[in-house]
Amino acid sequence: MSLPSADETPWSLFEWAVTGIATFVVSAVAFIWRLLARIDRLETSLDQQRLDVDAANKSNESSAARLDQILADHYRLRETIGALPTRNDLRDVEDHINERIDSVVARLDRALEIRGI
Repeated sequence: MSLPSADETPWSLFEWAVTGIATFVVSAVAFIWRLLARIDRLETSLDQQRLDVDAANKSNESSAARLDQILADHYRLRETIGALPTRNDLRDVEDHINERIDSVVARLDRALEIRGI
């Protein structure tokens, strides 16, 4: 079997051109198809990431609100503790009560001595 000569195949250049153009068109379509598939995957990934970011933002907002509540409770507790008496205050009250008891006992002793009991 021998190769046909150029004289025997007058359509060979035309066939070659059609094959080249068809190959180019099919390659371009395949490239665009893959590109569109990648874009679709990117859009899906982007949508998922947006949902994740929104969920994280909501979580952060609720955490921030909880932190604000904890801080408010903390400062309220500090104010409450600041209003409580200190040890020195309690000792002063104890001394005052002891003085009052001593004065009451002294009055009672005088009252009993006056009555002669």
